[in-house]
Amino acid sequence: MRAAWQLAISNLLRRKTRTGLLIASVMLCAMLICAVSCAMASLTRGLDDRIKATVGGADVKVRHVGGASFDAGMLATATAWPKVELAIPRATETLALVHRRPGAGVAGDSELREAVIGIGIIADREARVRSLELETTTGKVGGTPLGRFPVNLGEITIDVVTARKLAASVGDTLIVQLFSGEVPLKVVGIVRQPPLGAIFERMESFTTVEQLSQLADKPGRIGEIDLILAAGTDPLAFVERHKAVLDKGMTLQATAKITSGLDKNLQSQQIGFVLASVLAFVASAFIITTGLTTAVGERARELAVIRCLGGFRWQLAVSQFFIGGIIGGIGGLLGMPLGVLASFILVKLFPEQLPGGFALSWLGVVLALIGSTVSGLLGAMFPAFLATRVSPLEGLTVRAKRAKPWQIVAVLIGGALALSVTVSILTLVSDGGRVFWLYVLVGVPCLLTGWFLLSVPTLAVINAVFAPLLGKVLGLPSGLLQRSISLTPFRHGFTAGAMMLGLAMMVSIWTNGGSILRDWLLALQIPDGFVQGINMRESTRQRIAAVPGVASTCAITLQAVETDAFGIRGLSTYKTSFVAFEPQSFFDMTKVTWIEPVNAAEQQGAIEKLKAGSAVIIAREFKVARGLGVGDKLTLKHEGKSHTFAIVGVVTSPGLDIVSKFYDVGEGYVDQALSSVFGSRDDLIARFGNDAINLIQLKLSPDADAKRVFAEIAKIRGGGILSAGSAVEIKSRITEFISGSLLVASLVAVGAMVIACFAVANLIIAAVATRQYEFGVLRAVGAFKGTLARLILGEAVIIGITACVLGIGMGMQAAWGGQKMYEVVIGLVLAVRPPVWPMVFGCVAVMAITLAAAVPSALSLLRRQPRELLGGMKG
Repeated sequence: MRAAWQLAISNLLRRKTRTGLLIASVMLCAMLICAVSCAMASLTRGLDDRIKATVGGADVKVRHVGGASFDAGMLATATAWPKVELAIPRATETLALVHRRPGAGVAGDSELREAVIGIGIIADREARVRSLELETTTGKVGGTPLGRFPVNLGEITIDVVTARKLAASVGDTLIVQLFSGEVPLKVVGIVRQPPLGAIFERMESFTTVEQLSQLADKPGRIGEIDLILAAGTDPLAFVERHKAVLDKGMTLQATAKITSGLDKNLQSQQIGFVLASVLAFVASAFIITTGLTTAVGERARELAVIRCLGGFRWQLAVSQFFIGGIIGGIGGLLGMPLGVLASFILVKLFPEQLPGGFALSWLGVVLALIGSTVSGLLGAMFPAFLATRVSPLEGLTVRAKRAKPWQIVAVLIGGALALSVTVSILTLVSDGGRVFWLYVLVGVPCLLTGWFLLSVPTLAVINAVFAPLLGKVLGLPSGLLQRSISLTPFRHGFTAGAMMLGLAMMVSIWTNGGSILRDWLLALQIPDGFVQGINMRESTRQRIAAVPGVASTCAITLQAVETDAFGIRGLSTYKTSFVAFEPQSFFDMTKVTWIEPVNAAEQQGAIEKLKAGSAVIIAREFKVARGLGVGDKLTLKHEGKSHTFAIVGVVTSPGLDIVSKFYDVGEGYVDQALSSVFGSRDDLIARFGNDAINLIQLKLSPDADAKRVFAEIAKIRGGGILSAGSAVEIKSRITEFISGSLLVASLVAVGAMVIACFAVANLIIAAVATRQYEFGVLRAVGAFKGTLARLILGEAVIIGITACVLGIGMGMQAAWGGQKMYEVVIGLVLAVRPPVWPMVFGCVAVMAITLAAAVPSALSLLRRQPRELLGGMKG
């Protein structure tokens, strides 16, 4: 073992530049893996904080199915139930707050007005189920809290957004404007907003339950009750035991069941991140392996010399594994802290997107070290294999050998078979859950392996087509460039394969992202505007309808119901939105695309059936995912009760569920509605006991000024209104969010290209080192310095062109695979369209990085004299 260790150390020290490049390549790979893992952990922490702030820590929740208030006497009833340790009442209403600041305005007084969500709590009990944090003087956890939560009548605590917009601080007095008069409240605290807040700033205030019931003119009414059960009590069994005694319209729900479903949904959302980490690791392993195998020819000759001097086969093989282990281990050790630092900086740069703060992922750290070391050992396997299999005489002439045509054909067949496995999984398997797991565990590895193998025959074709022309452009002797590359097609091909991975990531990301924007978001046919609120009343709709510029309104109620039409068994439970409306007015202002029926008369007949009841129109996603259509039955489940409806139409979703979740992020996490079922409000009231209005759909007059209309709506006080917005605003904000995500993902793809740059540099340096004598002969017979430099750059250009072809091909297939997954799992149909400009940018980046990797070696050749080159190793 000592001799093998000395051989490894000697080999590394004699090639310091190449050793440094290999270590740098491994280091960046480890850094990428570690940074992605820590970023995932930080994101998960932020989501967990949001879950706790949204769902709470209670075991069971009592509330009205439509969100309406109910008799506070229910609190005593629930408290008396066996196994109830603590009952926490809560109420929610809309408050119109005014801050009058004497002397602040030009006319003497200045008034600031805002409509906020008023939440009635019992402070000491609320702390048991929700993590509400007071703002501090320093803005950090260690600072002095700004006040407290209200415990008496006449007190209010506001969040930081409300405090900023009303220019209010602890000790100020805010006025609550009511129809019957005004009520002053003293600000006793400033509370932080929950992490990962809504896209629109959600302004909240806190008073006592008694105070809020007085302000809302609902004495003796509350909005919900959280129950903490005694230790060891099964929440599900508790719900089954007591829900039968509730009045109609009331619901008893186990929050453990909600949290479980939410956790599964979060797991399904994080699958993309986990899959991206796995792909990054596999891609990094390919890059590392390629970098370590660039000197196979050179090392085989050296090992043959050692064999001639009495070295044993096992000593040579072990020395290669030592080299791979040393490079992988050092690179991993250096990459781990850099990855953690990069993730920490990312969290600091994007605090709103990662509100949970920095979280260290020990799994990612360990994976980065182990993965780097294992990749180094795998990269050393090929030279180790040559060391044990090649005889001394064959090793001395290894450079004289050329790859045989059958070897390239064999690699071509192997790559095609690997890709056919991926295609077969997505086209021949129909079960969504089975397709998902087969694609993740088998399809993706086959995709990477197939395109990596295809890099060799692709390079051979591109070399035959482009090398002669490129040689003329660069002024090289006829056939020199083509022959130079054809001597080592595997080395050059696998290097191009390493370079393709970053471009493939970029093409796939932008193809799927563009499809979501084009085929899903921008294609949403939604009304001119919406007004969202809590338990809005009919009088509220009438006041909105009276606003100049509002042509018509349509009351909408979105009821979360369970469906088995989507999801992956064992991974996620999906819900959908039962969108209830007055059918005629809804379709008068909402344009939908009918899939079934196609006849206009039959479509009107479907609307009439909706009016009659017990009928629904479903979104296209149901038909795609489960083959449901007109004439079939659809069962929706809520609170353990099943309701069957006749399907009378299939339409593309107008996106009302997305609009709802846009305004209420918390409910969006819980329900994760992916498509909608459309029915009548009469059905919803009769079957689910829900008569609340959650959303009011607006149609504006053709000459109406949208900004002015919504400004007038914002002046309407009371009635449960929370916010209003237009479809243009909603789409633009979501577009900004998706586009920003695409840009961040593109940075990761560019990072992968930079990592691959080190593999290219290693290849070129190894090629120059092993061909010194050849270059010296060329110089001696009259070749100019620039000829050798142009030859190196020409090889880099061929590698870059091959990487572009492979990257686009792999990226498009990966995008197609991702969109097939959307289709079979959640029924979302997207079209595959190549993203032209991201492709152009990616190809330019690949060529630039490849040439940048070749420039140092080309400049080195320019500085070397023929005598120095002729003194190098022969063959």
